[in-house]
Amino acid sequence: MSIEAEDRAEARARPQTESPGDGAKVPPMRADDHTSASPAVETPVEARQGFLGRPVLGVLIGGLVLAIIAWVAVEFLAY
Repeated sequence: MSIEAEDRAEARARPQTESPGDGAKVPPMRADDHTSASPAVETPVEARQGFLGRPVLGVLIGGLVLAIIAWVAVEFLAY
C-alpha cells in the first residue's frame, strides 16, 4: 500500500468524521480508480456495508421469531 493512497484515504476520512458546523452537506463519496498494483484504500465509513442499530436488531429478532415459529410448527407436525 503506497503512502499516497493512505494520505488520500485519510483526507477522505476527515470530512466523514467531522460534521460541518454550518449545516453544509458533505460531498458524496466517489470510488477511486485502482488496480491490483494500487489496491483500493478505504476509510472505515466507506468500507461499511450497512448501518448498525435498530434496523439490524429488528431483522435479527424477526429472523429468530420466524425460526422459533418454524421449529414449533415442525414439532407439532412430526407427531
